[in-house]
Amino acid sequence: MESQMMDLLIKMSERLERMDTRLEGVDTRLEGVESQLKGVDTRLEGVESQLKGIDTRLIRVEDTVNRIEASQAEDVISMLKLQKKKTDFEVEYLNNRITEMDKRLFNIEKSIEN
Repeated sequence: MESQMMDLLIKMSERLERMDTRLEGVDTRLEGVESQLKGVDTRLEGVESQLKGIDTRLIRVEDTVNRIEASQAEDVISMLKLQKKKTDFEVEYLNNRITEMDKRLFNIEKSIEN
């Protein structure tokens, strides 16, 4: 009975050693996975930092586009005002000419009637 117990103890000891060896292998692999996860974390932090930079640049581009749009609207309004002044001047000129012609025509008609 003692020898059976000794055999069982030896088998259990061997089994425990094998389990211990396996656990050490699992520990080693887990350390590798942990190391890889730290690398992934580092890369993700880099990506996050780059995205923040892109976000900042995008905001600056948007502000620039808004300023350009606003100045274009002002430019168009200025051009329209200038064109209106020219048109008003031409209309006034033509009006004066027509009025002068009308007076002359009236005078001619009056002189023919007399």
